[in-house]
Amino acid sequence: MELLACGHVANEGSFRMCLHLAVDEPEDVARLYTGRAGDYHLLCEPCAKLDDPTSQLAVVCQGCTARADDEPIVYVTGQPEVRHRDRPVGGSFQEQPAELRPVNHRCLAPLGDGWLVYTGKYLVRPGAESYRLKLPKGHEKDNAHGTPGPTLHTSPDGRFAAVAWDHGRYGAVVDLAAGGRVTLRLDRGSYRNYTTPFPFAFLSDGSLIAATEWNRLDRFEAATGALLTPRDTEWRKGEERPEHYLDYFHGRLTVNPAATWLVDDGWVWAPSGIPLLVDLAAWRAGETYAAEQGRRLALRSYAWNQPVAWVTDRTVAIQRIGDDDIAMVDGVRLYDAPSGEPINTVFGPKGRMWAIDGRLAVAADAGLEFWDLIEGARVGVLPGFRPTAYNPRSRTFATLENSVLRTFRVALDPI
Repeated sequence: MELLACGHVANEGSFRMCLHLAVDEPEDVARLYTGRAGDYHLLCEPCAKLDDPTSQLAVVCQGCTARADDEPIVYVTGQPEVRHRDRPVGGSFQEQPAELRPVNHRCLAPLGDGWLVYTGKYLVRPGAESYRLKLPKGHEKDNAHGTPGPTLHTSPDGRFAAVAWDHGRYGAVVDLAAGGRVTLRLDRGSYRNYTTPFPFAFLSDGSLIAATEWNRLDRFEAATGALLTPRDTEWRKGEERPEHYLDYFHGRLTVNPAATWLVDDGWVWAPSGIPLLVDLAAWRAGETYAAEQGRRLALRSYAWNQPVAWVTDRTVAIQRIGDDDIAMVDGVRLYDAPSGEPINTVFGPKGRMWAIDGRLAVAADAGLEFWDLIEGARVGVLPGFRPTAYNPRSRTFATLENSVLRTFRVALDPI
């Protein structure tokens, strides 16, 4: 009978691993990526930091490997395989002068076939109307979780716009068809609002979702500001904790194209990021506490505020792979709605991203990258072009810098 290095009987499921992990309760587990697909070896952290960590690998049984692999990963070394199969990207660039200065890269948004810009004082359609809008001054003192500042949102039908202060407190919704009239003032309170972008999203039915407390979302009618989701979610001192109290800091909201699901990228104490899948269809149909009953997609220590994009109505991509902020690699994990189960992993994508034609478009350091999720590879790149906004109606990416609006309109069959 052949025994493996871990002292157990050899079998077909044996693996290579550091022997320091072949114990009942392994600690300080690290991954050594091999560069072949997503394959990796497991080592203790001290062995993983050696000049030649592979010298510490020994053949162990499947049980010892599984036990170590179930532990939190605290360190990563090596790299997974990142596949580049680049082909030409069909489409056309265009540049036009725009004597506008958005407050930041988050203040350019699609509007109809064109664009809307927020300058800090005005909402402006390049070459057309402008609408005055000032927000109350916040008191942000912490940028550890992101850069405080306004973000511009526009409704799918182009009638409404909103400016919400990411990593801050206030915002406002305006009716562009009524001369920029403010229909709703947004206020999510001051409690740790600096930790997340302002939770906000327009829906296609003329309503919107916004945070009204650190742990509460509400739905409003965009045209009137009327509250559509009255309910009791408070936990008052001296009372028994109610069933629907949510101890969760809401984060950036990303809605699927059919407006039936949203991903809420928020967090809970320790702190840990927990992207939640919320059943929007049920909430809109009258399920009072649907927003408090989201399904957890992942638990990621110290990691939230990650790029999120819906690839289809039931497949969502969330960036960064791993369970702890200090031990993650670049890429996306795909999840299924409504099950919430992970269905695929693609290594490599890093940067703000959008979905187009079942692929991901990523504003990466190299330029605008296109990733095919079936191939698991980058299939095209536009070098040096890093857009900040995407208009799905016109299939156009855009950036506004130095008074020049630069766009790229993607061909119908681009790759």
